[in-house]
Amino acid sequence: MSMTKINWYPGHMKKTKDLIKENMQLIDIVLEVVDARIPLSSKNPDISVFAKNKKRVIVLNKSDLVEKSEIQYWKKYFKDNNFADEVLEISAETGFNIKALYSIIDKVSTEKKEKLMAKGLRKVNVRLMVAGIPNVGKSRLINRIVGKNSAGVGNKPGFTKGKQWIRIKDGLELLDTPGILWPKFESDEVGQNLAITGAIRDEILPIEDIACILIGKMIKYNMWNVFAERYKLEPEDKSEILGEILEKVALRNKMFNKGESLNIQQAAYTVLRDYRNCRLGKFGLDR
Repeated sequence: MSMTKINWYPGHMKKTKDLIKENMQLIDIVLEVVDARIPLSSKNPDISVFAKNKKRVIVLNKSDLVEKSEIQYWKKYFKDNNFADEVLEISAETGFNIKALYSIIDKVSTEKKEKLMAKGLRKVNVRLMVAGIPNVGKSRLINRIVGKNSAGVGNKPGFTKGKQWIRIKDGLELLDTPGILWPKFESDEVGQNLAITGAIRDEILPIEDIACILIGKMIKYNMWNVFAERYKLEPEDKSEILGEILEKVALRNKMFNKGESLNIQQAAYTVLRDYRNCRLGKFGLDR
């Protein structure tokens, strides 16, 4: 399935890209939020280009949804490949490691202030941009950083509509930006991973296909037993065609339309929702 055939890059995405590009000259630190389940697939290459010569911090949000070994791998990967000055795993949902993030922000902003003051500037404001793809948890993270509901929070991709400047404390301001995808994915797998985690709206996707791709990944990653136990399947069902496995999920869990036909769409939504809510185990999709 090719994600390039789907109209997933609407006009507001381009406006957001232009907004970030225009405001980047005002920014000192770029805090890029990525999804710990898909750290590579959710890292927008445009942000790396725009953030050149800025202090860069990558935040692996939703880190409680994957194993620690995966987190350690990606932290090392981003540092070794010079994607960021600092990398930290957090959970904006639970508050895990937010204090550590504060420390990193303070450290980087202090370094920036000292450089500017050494040039003769007396009053220095450090500006932080929070950026990332839709539905990665940026607004919830901002609420954690600021300590109150300063940014609107939604669970639908594209909820944050425009840029918002938020004062964190004296001398430190934060710019919240809407979620932004990029015009062309490097591979179908990147688009598929974004779809599975909900970064692309379900309404515009062939949802049954996306669910089948997730099932295929679980088989590939030796997680069939977890899947089978969740949906009352048998060991031999693993050898079925992916579409037929999804049909069995609907059958074994009594998902029917009014005319008694199988409700495959309900089964697909259930499988995707269960993965997103960590009911199918802790594992990432970027391998």
